Amino acid sequence: MFKRLITIIALCLAFLSAWAKMKPLTFDNPGNRRLLKTETDSYYYFRAKPEKSMTLNVEGISSIELRSFAIAKLNKPKVISIIGKQSTTHDLVLQERLEGFYLYQPVTIPIPKGTKSIEILCYDRSVYFRPFFTVPVKPAKPAKLPNLQMKAHGGLLRVTHNSTGSDYYVFNPSQSLKFDLNNGRDAVVYVRARLLDRSLPVFELWRNGQKLQDHEFSLRRTTKYKATGIDHLSTGLKLVLPPNEGTASYELRAVSDHLFIAKPLLLKRK
Repeated sequence: MFKRLITIIALCLAFLSAWAKMKPLTFDNPGNRRLLKTETDSYYYFRAKPEKSMTLNVEGISSIELRSFAIAKLNKPKVISIIGKQSTTHDLVLQERLEGFYLYQPVTIPIPKGTKSIEILCYDRSVYFRPFFTVPVKPAKPAKLPNLQMKAHGGLLRVTHNSTGSDYYVFNPSQSLKFDLNNGRDAVVYVRARLLDRSLPVFELWRNGQKLQDHEFSLRRTTKYKATGIDHLSTGLKLVLPPNEGTASYELRAVSDHLFIAKPLLLKRK
């Protein structure tokens, strides 16, 4: 039932989208006009001046949909489209009656490439016309990815220095740190580790699924930086990531049984 509902909604949206893309055109030299109101729209329709055709600018248009109605019942009404030196006669087929008007089925007229204008000719003065065309659908612009896109981490820790602070991402043996660099942006990563004993913190840097290098901290502690919940914080390690031409996926994996914190920072474009 749910799938059926989704299908119905999708079809309705497709129909409404297609309808919304039909836009009216206006003749260059119309005669009288009449307003036609239907359940879906309201447009003026035009008839030509006596024994005259109506000219329509169709530059850049591949086809038009010519809609029409008559104010009297007609016997085999016709309309003529003139493109260059070629004229084509189209039958007007009755579709329905609406408040005294006789509505005809739309006539589709293909427009040869490079055509700038066409003419519409109807000798019966009871018929009114309005051309429509389908607005070309512009391809949707691909969504731009963020320059720095975090994929996975073990939480955030606040690191303070003097009166300023910033958030660092946590990674440990059970949760690595993953992020993407997009749009050709370059970055550096600042990494610190929690020191517990005499063991040396070690982590790995991976890029696009390939290991780049191991990094090992010393036991030197910082006295200038403080992290929430960490008594002994290592000095910082700065990683300069390789140049990025498009998108690169990075991962920092803890090798030793330590808690690490890291902060990727985008570099300014050169």
